[in-house]
Amino acid sequence: MTLRAIAVVAALLGIAELQNGARGGTNPLVLNPPPKSEVKTLAFKRFKTVADLEREVAAASAAGKAVMVDFYADWCISCLEMEHKSFSQPDVQAALKNVVLLQADVTKNDDDDKALYVHFDIVGPPTIAFYGADGIERRNFRVVGYMEAAQFAAVVRQAVAPATQPAQ
Repeated sequence: MTLRAIAVVAALLGIAELQNGARGGTNPLVLNPPPKSEVKTLAFKRFKTVADLEREVAAASAAGKAVMVDFYADWCISCLEMEHKSFSQPDVQAALKNVVLLQADVTKNDDDDKALYVHFDIVGPPTIAFYGADGIERRNFRVVGYMEAAQFAAVVRQAVAPATQPAQ
């Protein structure tokens, strides 16, 4: 009896996943995704190397803009959670409105990806780093792992706020 119940549940989940895929779903954790037209995602500019990163941060700094760097991989479940549960939320998107969004897709884990890990002194995704408009990384605001949208939005607002000058 128990084995039969488990088989039925597994079959139903399999059918649900097939329907999810047929509707364009890419996240196995979301069995009934909203239509793509309803989900607002962030528009990241992808980069591959440390030199690419440095060039993009310098350009953003010259324009007076802060930067968010997202380390992403297709196989990273927490990355998918950030994308679907946090990055899609209006308060997060509002906090990132004037921020340059960069993303390192480290899915392949090739030599360039490993060089980025060494540069940032990280193990892998998901890791999110912030640079101020001055081009300096705000290391104390790094996010490692999944973070709920409200908490993440608060971190973003602090991380990209203009650095305060010491009183003279």
